[in-house]
Amino acid sequence: MTSLEGSLFDRIRNARDQMRPSERKVADYILSQPDKAVSQGISAMAAESGISDPTVLRFCRAIGYDGFQDFKLGLAQSIAVGTVGIHHGIELDDRAPTLASKICAQTISAVNDLAKTVDWDQVERATDVLAAAARIEFHGAGASGAVAIDAQHKFFRLNVPTVAYVDPHMQIMSAASLTCGDALVSFSYTGRAREVVNAARLARQREASVIAVTTPGTALAEIASHPICLPVIENTEQYTPMTSRLLQLVVVDILEVGVALRRGPSLSHHLRRLKDALLQARLDPSSAGN
Repeated sequence: MTSLEGSLFDRIRNARDQMRPSERKVADYILSQPDKAVSQGISAMAAESGISDPTVLRFCRAIGYDGFQDFKLGLAQSIAVGTVGIHHGIELDDRAPTLASKICAQTISAVNDLAKTVDWDQVERATDVLAAAARIEFHGAGASGAVAIDAQHKFFRLNVPTVAYVDPHMQIMSAASLTCGDALVSFSYTGRAREVVNAARLARQREASVIAVTTPGTALAEIASHPICLPVIENTEQYTPMTSRLLQLVVVDILEVGVALRRGPSLSHHLRRLKDALLQARLDPSSAGN
């Protein structure tokens, strides 16, 4: 039987609980018989699952594919190329070489999924919003809070007022102070962090732009004016690495570089001043050890 540890199958598992009951039937069928499903047309798969053809299409879109053929291609690649075998849960007796192999494979697979599934038009629109924003705030909780801090560390160099908040009370108060022309970037992979979602909702009420870095179909994605949806790849087994955090950091880098390019030559002069200031603050290499 085919191993079901690839990112595509993790995506189905993680999205299953948020699906309609009829869509779950498709998910369960594919998880139990992937080798059979990959050779079937949409009507045959619907019949095997006990649902209608449109339900199969809704299932495909629920896990990030444009349609049935796009999903079939992803399923075939997962089985034929072997992505079902490169992602494994971490075992208690794994040593450093094995850990490195598993973690690197998981990370590479996740980043490749991001490049294939993210809505790049939405990323472009979010970049335009950030480039024009009078003020940018970054919110997150837990591991996503660390991403928010990293984002502020990068964006403050772009000569625009920025701040990062991980405290829930500060998030609410700061969101209440945002206005039209400001932007809030909210990070939550699950899209269910209550404090982050509540602050995003308040920011929308204040007519600020809200960019959400999350997964499809979440509360945060629904609230955001510009949702950037990550692939659902995180395996929740014990000791599995936080690949979702790395994907969020990749999105931060894409947005930051995009905004920098839109700012043009004037920003280059500003960045040079920052670099010169850092060079003056560092110790002279010749003084090392003295």
